Amino acid sequence: MKSFLIRLMLFPAFLVTAVLGAGAPAPAEGEEEVTEEVEDPFADRIVIVQPKKELDPELASEQVMRYYDAAVNEWSGGDFEFAERYFAAALGVPTDVPEKEVVLNKMGELYAAAGMFPKSAAIYERLATEFPESRRLPEAYLELGNIYRKMGAQELAISRYYKVLNSSLHVSFDQLEKYKQVSRNAQLAIAETHKEREEYQESYRLYQALFRLELKPVERLRVHYRMCYLLYELSNYQQAVSQLKLFLDEYPESPHNPELRYLLAKSYEKLNRKPEALREVVNILQAQSNPLTGYAEDADYWKQRTGNELANEFYENGDFRSALKIYQSLARYSASPSWRWPAIHQIGLCFERLGLPEKAKLAYQEILNPEDGPIDVASLGEGMRSLRQMAQWRLEHLNWEDDLVARLQLLKAQ
Repeated sequence: MKSFLIRLMLFPAFLVTAVLGAGAPAPAEGEEEVTEEVEDPFADRIVIVQPKKELDPELASEQVMRYYDAAVNEWSGGDFEFAERYFAAALGVPTDVPEKEVVLNKMGELYAAAGMFPKSAAIYERLATEFPESRRLPEAYLELGNIYRKMGAQELAISRYYKVLNSSLHVSFDQLEKYKQVSRNAQLAIAETHKEREEYQESYRLYQALFRLELKPVERLRVHYRMCYLLYELSNYQQAVSQLKLFLDEYPESPHNPELRYLLAKSYEKLNRKPEALREVVNILQAQSNPLTGYAEDADYWKQRTGNELANEFYENGDFRSALKIYQSLARYSASPSWRWPAIHQIGLCFERLGLPEKAKLAYQEILNPEDGPIDVASLGEGMRSLRQMAQWRLEHLNWEDDLVARLQLLKAQ
């Protein structure tokens, strides 16, 4: 209560009344006094009382900023509820002053940073309604678009991004350079939101238009990357190959490269250009990740996915030699059982399909008795234990076939 009263002292008496257990009004003449105690529903609350006359603008501005500073301090201290009361007091000052725009903008920022997206959106919408000539409008609409995207309201997000472009047309000359970038960010966001809605054709059209503009290097990389991705999603594999090769040549150290090499290999495969697809996969697996880039784990994911998907497709289509070459590259890439053993198991299956059972046996034996020492089977995950069981079964089956062939040959000789 002491803390509450200290805070309350910041409010001018003509604007705020603190109702702390106030008594009932005196009875009118002829009425009996009621002595029953009634709990005051407004205890410990701040009640904003509208004065009869508006304040002088200068005094009103001063009061708004006093509440604003108090609200920001309370928010920084973690008391969001009391901060909101101060913000409400600032906006409740009965005079229209430009400082209220500052209050609304700050509230929108704080709500968004705290993850209170519906409140933040409502505040930014109020700012746009009450201050339609604000210099902050382009940024406010951009934030609104971002908030609606996070809330899953993608159509609303796109409409607010377009309002960024419209509002930026009316900015003053001194703001031109700043809002040029804000508009560019809105254009990128519109294209990205269409991609999120799986409207790939429209998204590609927008990115293609952006690519023709003068962009910052990081923006050009981002736009080019998206164009490559969208061409693949649109099944335009021929053009995808061209753009993917161009991107990989121009940005050899990009963190997107492992994913784009995967798309390149898949595009070759979709175009039935198997030799190029095979070459690309082998090159991917043979290339060593640069640990200095910090993307080694991501690169490993795309290498494994690329290798497995393409090898499995070759295997399913009966091209066992191409599949074998990829599985062998996968097996050599890492000594980790979780990476190596699945590839070795597939190598064994390829040798079986190629009519080389002795080599298949060696593959299965490598899983059961690795050259680098015994394996603690109990420490393996369920998937690896199941893989060892399958290798054991394949090995026993091949030995049984060899024994059957030997017995048949013996009977034939007799």
